[in-house]
Amino acid sequence: MLGVLVNLEIKLNLLSLNTKIPRLIPEECFEWKAGLRKYLILIALLWVVGLSTSFFVASVPIVIFILGILPLSFYEQSEPYQMITAFEISATKLLFRKIKYQVLLFSGLSIPLIASFVVFHYDKWYIPTAEYFIFISLHVYLILTKYAFYEPDSRSSAVQVFGTLGALGIIIPVFIPVVWLLSIRFYFKSRQNLNFYLNDYD
Repeated sequence: MLGVLVNLEIKLNLLSLNTKIPRLIPEECFEWKAGLRKYLILIALLWVVGLSTSFFVASVPIVIFILGILPLSFYEQSEPYQMITAFEISATKLLFRKIKYQVLLFSGLSIPLIASFVVFHYDKWYIPTAEYFIFISLHVYLILTKYAFYEPDSRSSAVQVFGTLGALGIIIPVFIPVVWLLSIRFYFKSRQNLNFYLNDYD
């Protein structure tokens, strides 16, 4: 009986945590809110493990890699158009705010880990730092790709194809310049695409 009560208390605590933390995320970041409901416990465990084992040289880079991969799935599905018109802002502002919050949220996870890594391995500071910037580039690219091919409440095959190309940049660094160039192209395409829905707010 005691074992059942202990397990019940842990489960309730985890469920409570999984409902409170997404509330702290800005309303515009509904992708993160949905993603955290799925992966919050995993993200929290990874972050704690990475921070507490940062004296191992491979620990933080591996954790940042996994934490960088997880948000890639947040942007696969396009939201209904009502969710982007609800904020009553222009296409340019919408893209800027999406990118800003993505950078802030991922930085909030990564920077403490990088700082902890540097304390123990200051001569290898460039490893997690390079990882951080590669993932920031990839996340921005995926946001721009999503809205470049945005169709309300759907999953675009073009986003999946270009998303896979971007993901190759993690493994094959030669693809990173391609990601940067496509990001510029998709920024203008995103603005043009979103203007159809947000033209009244320019």
